Amino acid sequence: MVTNSRLPAGKVIRVYNGRAEIENRIKEGKNTLRWDKTSCQRFEANQARLQMGVLAYNLLHMIRQFYVWGEDVRRSIDWLIKRLIKVGARVSYHARRRHVHVASAFPLAHHYRAALAWGS
Repeated sequence: MVTNSRLPAGKVIRVYNGRAEIENRIKEGKNTLRWDKTSCQRFEANQARLQMGVLAYNLLHMIRQFYVWGEDVRRSIDWLIKRLIKVGARVSYHARRRHVHVASAFPLAHHYRAALAWGS
């Protein structure tokens, strides 16, 4: 690696290696949430679309960080969308409470219980 930085070599390597994780998150946002789809003519429309994508990413990242536990593999945003968000469920309202009903054979129901604070 060639650089004109005046930092010590070890610190330059740590900074460079830390970029990989950031670049993976940016790639994940572009490929999964289509951050790069700014095809509107107006700047405000493109800005709103990008802000909604960033908000969605942050919410999905919080789900991944706090509620998908006990697994060796760090799940991708695409995995979360396909397995947790795009799932058929029925929502019912009873006496100021919401109940989300998923199929009893749904293998990831424990993630829903954790995310919706149902307990185990």
